[in-house]
Amino acid sequence: MKLIVTIHEETPAAAIAAIRALTLRHDVVEVRFDAFGQLPYDFRPFRDATSKPILATNRGHGHVDIGRALEAGIDLVDVEWHEALTLEAGRERIVLSHHDWNGVPELAPLIDAMSSFGCAHIKIAVTPRTLRENELLLAAARTHERLSIFGMGERGLYSRVLAPFFGSELTFVAPDEAHVAAPGQLTLERALAIYGDGELPREPKIFAIAGNPAGHSLSPSIHNPLFRKRGVNAAYTIASFETFDEVAEAFLSRRIAGLSITAPFKEDAYRFAVDAGAEIRPNAQHAEAINTLVNTTRGMVAENTDVDGLLALLPAGVKRAAVIGAGGTARAAIAMLKWEHAIVEVFNRTPRTILGCATKPLEELARFDGDLIIDTLPGGVDIELPKLPTISAAYSRGGLKLLHAQAGPQHDIFLEAFE
Repeated sequence: MKLIVTIHEETPAAAIAAIRALTLRHDVVEVRFDAFGQLPYDFRPFRDATSKPILATNRGHGHVDIGRALEAGIDLVDVEWHEALTLEAGRERIVLSHHDWNGVPELAPLIDAMSSFGCAHIKIAVTPRTLRENELLLAAARTHERLSIFGMGERGLYSRVLAPFFGSELTFVAPDEAHVAAPGQLTLERALAIYGDGELPREPKIFAIAGNPAGHSLSPSIHNPLFRKRGVNAAYTIASFETFDEVAEAFLSRRIAGLSITAPFKEDAYRFAVDAGAEIRPNAQHAEAINTLVNTTRGMVAENTDVDGLLALLPAGVKRAAVIGAGGTARAAIAMLKWEHAIVEVFNRTPRTILGCATKPLEELARFDGDLIIDTLPGGVDIELPKLPTISAAYSRGGLKLLHAQAGPQHDIFLEAFE
């Protein structure tokens, strides 16, 4: 697998500066020359900016002058495939690419047509909407050499993250979050956490975080390194789809070995586990919500490690706590606090009864007189909290602590898939 960092800047000077600023490990630099809006290009300053191989791309404005690029020492040139394309020379240095921003075309004839050119690499980036369409991309990666294929966008993250584990050679990443050049593109830092040194297991058991949306999740950067450390053949990805049923079908058929469940699916997962006759462990029973599902040789296991994570972060001596929100994470918080014999008050934007607790209006939170706040509201919610010790689930409000606290117990359950 080769990590290709895409440089997409408005001027040549900015692009060269961005290349020189790369400090993390990478294999190739892609320069998006179409971003400059000027012709012709002087390739030599880019060649001088790095010792890494350079892929020159001009998407949407024809393609880079192959002869001039190769003469200037550029290693690879991206050429967008179309049915009338002709190539005279330099095929051994061409990445022949195809992008579909609207869906997934019929793959077999497309791959055959592109393969007939005999180029160095074939790259196909399409826009899957369903888990099944993502699986079609991974199946193609398994069976075709020199093919790099993956999904774009939120729904395509499932195959984008997994593609290198199934034989896709080229992985395109952004230098950082502020310079993402394509929908769903990972950053270099996240990619290095997920893929390590690039020596990846083939045909791994698949684990994923299921949510809608789940593209923001950092769980792949936690669990993939843990799988490598434990020496098991596994890969962890993002299953961001419209409904839980779509992911549940793949889990029931064992195409997915284990799931982390995030909003809004934790209560759906609980009902699914009950209907499927899973072994529902104590945390999940008390919370009536699930964040962990695993297929083991003994059957399906369901648990809620949010409870463990919240307990690990709980300050000593809490007597009265406020839980904000009424979703799956709130259920874990209420279950944990009840076990600790704390008095629980639940505040929510809309009236609801959750685990026997009737919610209070959110505006009454300002008058809460207690020891702790557990904030389970989504990250996009703008809320002013009382000045009390707080545990938050949203990344933007300190939720990374909870993410890591629950991930350890969850990973231990994932390993039961290998027993």
